[in-house]
Amino acid sequence: MKHKVMALMLAVFLSVSLIGCSNDNEETSKSGNSKPNETQGAAETAGASTSGDPSQFKEIHLEVLSQLPTNPRKPVEDRLTPIWREKTKVIPDFVEIPAGTDYKSWLQMQILANTVPAVIANQNGIADDPDNMAMLKKAGMVREITLDEMKKNMPLTAERLADLGVTMEQWYKASVDPGDGKLWAIPSLPSPLLKEEYRKSPYGNSSLGNGGYGVWMRDDILKKIYPNAMSAAELKKLAVANKGKLSLEQVLDIPIKNLDDLYGYLKKVQDLKLTENGHPITPGHLQLENSRAALYWSLFSATGLSLSQAYPLIIKESQNMYVDYELTPEWKNYISFMNKGFKQGLFGQEFYIQKNEQRDAKIINGEYAVVNMWAPIAANQEKARKEGKTYDWRFYPIFANEINPDFQDAANQYFPLTTKWNSKAINPKKVSDDMIPQILHWIDWNNSMEAAELRAWGTPDMYTGEGMNRRYKPEFKKVEEYKLVGKQDETGDGWYYGIQGQDGTMTNPEVYGFAMAGEMGYVYSPSVVYPFSESNYDQSTIVNTAWQQHNLKNTTLYAELPVDEATLKAKADYEAVSNELNNNLISPHNDELDNLIVKAITGPVDKFDSNFKDYTDVLASSDIAEGITKEKEAWMKYYKLRATFLKKLN
Repeated sequence: MKHKVMALMLAVFLSVSLIGCSNDNEETSKSGNSKPNETQGAAETAGASTSGDPSQFKEIHLEVLSQLPTNPRKPVEDRLTPIWREKTKVIPDFVEIPAGTDYKSWLQMQILANTVPAVIANQNGIADDPDNMAMLKKAGMVREITLDEMKKNMPLTAERLADLGVTMEQWYKASVDPGDGKLWAIPSLPSPLLKEEYRKSPYGNSSLGNGGYGVWMRDDILKKIYPNAMSAAELKKLAVANKGKLSLEQVLDIPIKNLDDLYGYLKKVQDLKLTENGHPITPGHLQLENSRAALYWSLFSATGLSLSQAYPLIIKESQNMYVDYELTPEWKNYISFMNKGFKQGLFGQEFYIQKNEQRDAKIINGEYAVVNMWAPIAANQEKARKEGKTYDWRFYPIFANEINPDFQDAANQYFPLTTKWNSKAINPKKVSDDMIPQILHWIDWNNSMEAAELRAWGTPDMYTGEGMNRRYKPEFKKVEEYKLVGKQDETGDGWYYGIQGQDGTMTNPEVYGFAMAGEMGYVYSPSVVYPFSESNYDQSTIVNTAWQQHNLKNTTLYAELPVDEATLKAKADYEAVSNELNNNLISPHNDELDNLIVKAITGPVDKFDSNFKDYTDVLASSDIAEGITKEKEAWMKYYKLRATFLKKLN
């Protein structure tokens, strides 16, 4: 659920810092920027092979835009990185976009300085954004990748596509720039759910159906306010009794059904005046990050709205409604909730000025009562256990309303042949043509089923069996617990061996950086193949699955097939209009909008209406309103043409 929602939300929105605080990245780049042609020179010195034969490849270093790990723990016995280097002979030197920096501004600076890295592989915001790609193309800093090159140098990708019933030609055609018909960035793989076997597997159970967001609630505080609500232990007992399958009704035992209820709960927490380790407990940290974008992707389902695929439109065709979600009464109610909560200290006065690591430290220390679904709860549970604390956390949907088919796409779930999220673009000013076979082979290896298995399970000596019968050997019990329930043990958990688990802070970008999109994962991962038991119980998965399975009854599943030239042209027209709206009409107002939303949330409650109107007046200005109208018209033309290329799966 986490990866699915993250992929969906981040693919349509660039995070913009509210007041210069961290948003998408937690540290400034540790590697810095290379001098022009430094990477190419290093590669040429190493002797990049021109034959295209992987056995002839020589070791090369590549400067790659990605993300750097922030956890101080380093693998003791790194099992995976040596395999990656032996298979590809590529050693990436990672560069990270500095914290608090707008992606577009950063890219503009790199283009001017000729310091665009050799490969762009960050999780979002560059290679999946048409405006950024247009800048790179104009500067000659992105290279077209041809179908022939992919067929010749990416056989492992072709095998994995074939497993999903997709050809390389179909994948390529679905991935090209609709404006010029060329491929400028290699996308991630299609969804495994295109394959019926995977849809019918336990993987499908937790992936099919539309869900939403949730929060973690400290259960000792929850019981003080709602004594009849289940503790985490009681919910686990219920799940065990029901063999891991709970209905939505069974998990919705807390009387918090809307924002007013949530506000009332946070106020009651505040009135208790609780402390943890000598520090006051803050009622909530609901918005994961202190950015304007995070207001959207941290808690969107709490609004009761449903966003169409045409960001930022809320669409109800039956009512001739095509409106920016931020101009709806539901969004105003949500921001009003944030305003009341902030002014009354429910989120802490430091909410918009603290850094991500300060926030995480407080969560791990237990200093919040309610936190966002992506908070480091596993780290808190481990700390609390070591300290002999008895509290735990309940995961709760915010808010599990019935899907409303009046909203366009609310009752549909689409599985395209490609996803641009986590795309990989190549800079020809840093990468010579004779390096292309090795770079494509490197990407191909990262796409392979073997690489996916290694990321999911570790090396073959760590387990026995295959498919649904695969199990860790007894001597790797700590790895098993790490992968299944996130339990950390520095003497031999997964991260000890360089294997990533549930805690996303423990990352090795060389191994996992190209596989951040959920589509790249291995379907038969430990969490899928292990039968439910008390020992591998995962609360958030149980709750999310209940929500999604509840909605699945009323959800239509579609595979998106390759389209014809007319539909491709309509898609290009839509993307051009959407790009104009988001990058040329709205984006120039970003600083103004950042300041105005801060004012609306942190200003006096009795001034909220006027402060919020100042914000929405910018979004409702004539140029942006005209852009919305053009986007609506272009989207509906493409939407209706595309409908003939959808294949119903259920």
